[in-house]
Amino acid sequence: MKKIVFAMLGLAMLPTPPAYAFSGCLQVGLIWSWKPLDKKTLIVEDQLHEKFRLGLMGYCPALPYKLTLGFKALGATTGLDCVSRGDEVISYDVGRPYTCPVMSIAPYTPEMEKTDQPAAAHQGTAANSP
Repeated sequence: MKKIVFAMLGLAMLPTPPAYAFSGCLQVGLIWSWKPLDKKTLIVEDQLHEKFRLGLMGYCPALPYKLTLGFKALGATTGLDCVSRGDEVISYDVGRPYTCPVMSIAPYTPEMEKTDQPAAAHQGTAANSP
């Protein structure tokens, strides 16, 4: 009985890890889903449910209408490499690939999401109007 009590006391004294630690890295192999905000901005979620906002260079045609995208981390050696500036988002339209280089990547905060919601709603109504 004494051994069990000491073991339980020992476990109680161990430091506890933080409940949730944001890694700050969007790993290519962990990409789960994405949602385009417009033709230059993409919200990407990984398997850990961390969200990132990717700013893309130039105009990425048909980005809001694509169900399939590719992500290419230049110089990556494994699926654990982080997406960074200069990497590419690839979409296919009529059998032809379009590459959109990543200009910026940042954690997608709840404040950013609140700011983006009215803009996305406005864009959706503008796209559906004749």
